[in-house]
Amino acid sequence: MLPDAVKPPIVCETSRLILRQFNESDLDSLLAFRGDPEVMRFSVTGPETREDIQTKYLPSCLRRYSRDGLGQWAVVRKSDGECIGECGICAQEVEGGREFEISYRMRRDCWGAGLATEAARACRYYGFKQAGLPCGSALLEAQFRRGHRRARSTASGKHVVMRGTDWFDAPRDSRSTFARVKTDGEGT
Repeated sequence: MLPDAVKPPIVCETSRLILRQFNESDLDSLLAFRGDPEVMRFSVTGPETREDIQTKYLPSCLRRYSRDGLGQWAVVRKSDGECIGECGICAQEVEGGREFEISYRMRRDCWGAGLATEAARACRYYGFKQAGLPCGSALLEAQFRRGHRRARSTASGKHVVMRGTDWFDAPRDSRSTFARVKTDGEGT
């Protein structure tokens, strides 16, 4: 446990979770889910190594915090203080415009407990009410049905549009189809 003077800032919290900025002490926790092939199955990067996380992912998080005031945040379970995943809001370039995407990843042993939905809803509330974002998006692989349901649930049924797009310039037979879910901030 870190002394209070060096604890990363809390961004938001729910009854079961704290969302806070990542720091170097989170490396092992990050590796537990970002290094897991099943957790990273729908990721563009695939599973990551300790070196990837330390030299690419963590510095990227810190840059986003500094540049956008947003980013992927550590999802910490209040009951035991463990970092069990990540959830946050990241600015993405999509079809020539800037979109704010809510995304998440959780350790496999935390799947099915509603924690990802709870964290995503906290991010949605933070984005619309605290950060003043006009809308949010999610880029989801078409085969990731649980993610589509969670995106619709997180959106509270407000202005949800799903549309397929091609991901990168891969050969036709290896393309993944992604859907875009866009929600307005009303009713949050």
